[in-house]
Amino acid sequence: MEVFTRLADIRGRFINTAVALGTFDGVHVGHQQIIRQAAAYAEKAGGQSVVFTFGNHPLSIIAPDRCPPLLATPAHKAELIAALGADVLLSVPFDRALLELSPDAFIALLADNLRPAFIVVGPNYSFGHRGAGTPAMLAAAGRRLGFAVVVPQAVEVGGVPVSSTLIRQLVLAGDVAGAAPLLGRPFRIEGVVAAGEGRGRELGFPTANITAADGQIVPADGVYATYVYAGGVRYRGVANIGDNPTFRGQARRIEVHLRAFSGDLYGRPIAVDFLARLREELAFTGADELKAQIARDLAAADEYYK
Repeated sequence: MEVFTRLADIRGRFINTAVALGTFDGVHVGHQQIIRQAAAYAEKAGGQSVVFTFGNHPLSIIAPDRCPPLLATPAHKAELIAALGADVLLSVPFDRALLELSPDAFIALLADNLRPAFIVVGPNYSFGHRGAGTPAMLAAAGRRLGFAVVVPQAVEVGGVPVSSTLIRQLVLAGDVAGAAPLLGRPFRIEGVVAAGEGRGRELGFPTANITAADGQIVPADGVYATYVYAGGVRYRGVANIGDNPTFRGQARRIEVHLRAFSGDLYGRPIAVDFLARLREELAFTGADELKAQIARDLAAADEYYK
């Protein structure tokens, strides 16, 4: 998959493209449908599939105080899009210039730079200044300019329409198991391992302390069954999110114990897939009680590994 961050770099490079338009925060199952359909229509047109999205959430410019935390880092988002068969990822910064474009100007930008044969959008897609553009407006323009607009039905899971907003609510509540079928995979946090206070090692359960990527959403405090990816290897893990009330004075952090691992992870990238929340964070009377609970957590996590 080729990746571009400026429209100027893609202008004139492709024709007969099938373009998937959207913010695609989290690349959930609804987004996946749109991107897969674009790939299929590109093959039909003998062109390339292009995913046109933004490197930052539009609300970071429109209303920074309402900008939500991200469900996936930009790097993970690109990996997910590539896995869906996209030929090209156009991830441009959303800025004031894009914000002020009228719907007609945005359509002209698409037509001039991407030369589409097909454009695929979700039923709630909006574009242009104040979000005034609609799929119907895009389809009418397509009839004039020579491209077809495809609007798949919204994807539902358990009778509920899938949305990034709903997934964020579930993750923030700690319901990572409920978020997984909407994402089409476990919720993931990516970050770098930072030095901790060594208490886990003293207890016999060494942990990696993770500094999550900027702007990424973090689940509710509690203990979770996880898979951990480090150095190209997947480990079973148990993560704790919170301020560790047994040892007061700590800031909120993400700590994960990798089972069957020995070695040094400091400064290295790590990814944690959250499978299920095992319990809320608790305060214990001392180290022995905490060690006994950790052993129970490890046993409880076993039912979530495949």
